[in-house]
Amino acid sequence: MTKACLGLLLAVWGGIAQGELLRSHPSRHTSSIAAGDETLPECVPLLVSQPLNHFGPSPGDFEQHLCVVDAYFDPTEAASVFFYVGNESPLEEYVNNTGLMYSMAPKFNSLLVFAEHRYMGASVPNTIGIPDCLGYDTIAQALADYASIMSFIASGGENKIPVSLDYDYDFSAFVGAPIITFGGSYGGMLSAYARYTYPSLVTGAIAASAPTWGLPLSNPPIDAGASFVGHGMGDQCKANFKSGLVIINEIMKLDDGAEYLSQLLGLCSPLESADGVAPLLDFLQAPWFDLAEGNFPFPSSYIPFAVGPGNYELPPWPVRVACESLDMDFDVSVSGDVSDVKFTVSSGPVGVNVDWNVTQSSGFSTADVGSTKIPELLKGMVGAVNVWCNVTGEETCTSVGSCPTGRRILKEEALTREFAVDSKGSLDDDNICSVDISLDSSFNCWPAMTCNDDLNLENALAQGLGNDIYWPPSVPRGTTLESFLGEKGALVEGCPMDAGLYGLPKTADNWSTRLNMQLGGSSLEGYTNVVFSNGYLDPWASAGVMSGGWKPGDDAVIELGEGSVAIMIEEGAHHLDLMFPTDVDPVSVVEARQVEEDMIATWIEAWRKK
Repeated sequence: MTKACLGLLLAVWGGIAQGELLRSHPSRHTSSIAAGDETLPECVPLLVSQPLNHFGPSPGDFEQHLCVVDAYFDPTEAASVFFYVGNESPLEEYVNNTGLMYSMAPKFNSLLVFAEHRYMGASVPNTIGIPDCLGYDTIAQALADYASIMSFIASGGENKIPVSLDYDYDFSAFVGAPIITFGGSYGGMLSAYARYTYPSLVTGAIAASAPTWGLPLSNPPIDAGASFVGHGMGDQCKANFKSGLVIINEIMKLDDGAEYLSQLLGLCSPLESADGVAPLLDFLQAPWFDLAEGNFPFPSSYIPFAVGPGNYELPPWPVRVACESLDMDFDVSVSGDVSDVKFTVSSGPVGVNVDWNVTQSSGFSTADVGSTKIPELLKGMVGAVNVWCNVTGEETCTSVGSCPTGRRILKEEALTREFAVDSKGSLDDDNICSVDISLDSSFNCWPAMTCNDDLNLENALAQGLGNDIYWPPSVPRGTTLESFLGEKGALVEGCPMDAGLYGLPKTADNWSTRLNMQLGGSSLEGYTNVVFSNGYLDPWASAGVMSGGWKPGDDAVIELGEGSVAIMIEEGAHHLDLMFPTDVDPVSVVEARQVEEDMIATWIEAWRKK
């Protein structure tokens, strides 16, 4: 698997490691910018020379990539700037997918600016000879990069930062122009943080699917992300899925259980023994988080390209499609307390008692299983997971170990970091980096940033605790956030670094105390002129502002005061509102975009009256 200096945020089930919340991406070094829709105007590439350190003597500079679209700008009218604060993917991913900026630009006479995050995509510095070269991969430095660009634009090019342009561009029409930042996921966090940190530059911010309340001191439930996964599933689909997991676990205890399931499920490699149950259960459960994130009303490769099989389109409403093979009556009943994970699943002669992570039965055979509709249920589970794992439809058998999901990537990345060389001063007393990470496409820069800032999002640490579709529980009964993170205020050993690289902190704070103080945590004090939008179908909404207790039927727009609102999009997946409007968009996202447009109009009007 190719790793890269980028990745969308995603869940980690069980355990904690610095920088573990990441996604990988097929390619880092993409130089061309091709529009996702060939009718889009060109986004003209620019290069900006930025200091590695904005807050003291800088050991060097790096080239930051950005591009501008001026097709919607009329120089005879008052201008505005829509500014995408890049996150952990290459620049072109946001150029090609942030349709909201394009659709609203004509209404606000906007110049579109897309800026790439430092250390990500093609904006990676040459680190050879740089002391503590990884130490400049931080949120604060990235925000300062964006602020420098915005200051340059808002001054009409007079407030000079070292700029090298691919062509001669005149920014004089944008003197004092209001600037609206946009971002999704981690980029949504950055968008809100940019307004909070630089209110004299940023007029307002659209912060879509920003998991800002996932920081530990916001006290997110450790299974919050898992509980949101089922929001796009019907009750029967959810109940059948969990029942099937329990039944599989008990079948695997039978002498012929492994052989029976191997044949029934069409596995490419037969299960050898009962030890194969854990990988099988993992295979059946892992894609659902990704399916929920990508549960869009139109075909989309956005999430599969980021963490899955590649540039292949999921069908419209993929969670609904996955549930088609499960949303029926298989004559399976559930009794007991599912929320306490103490229940019984039964169908004819087959009965399984569940007590947390343990199953027991009074004894049944594979022949008994065959006399029920359980085989159809279990085959339906494979059909459901193949909406993701066999998105191309080309696989003729089921390969348990090869389905690429965000969860599997997390495990591979964590393993890589566990065996990385700890080079904190061990190779060079001056901490001079001797490796050029800009030339190494296998180096992942996202963990470095999360380590530097203690960016720990803890809303998806566990699953199967009785509030979601999963089984068995990933942690013992009674596990708390403190069980994962340890004592508040205690410091733990920092992240390891590859040989020849330096700059990550020697200690880490699992509770993200400094970041919480610096950017407010769950406090909204100081967050003016921000729209925090989240999709009810998106697992990351579990860490969104004002999202945790929301349910369908509640007000979709929550006034936060000081020009800020929170929006819950009932039929929205991961930052659906930022994407290109389509004819199949649900009413909830159409209304959300209208609120965002109205808020932007209000902010700009007030800005111009100053």
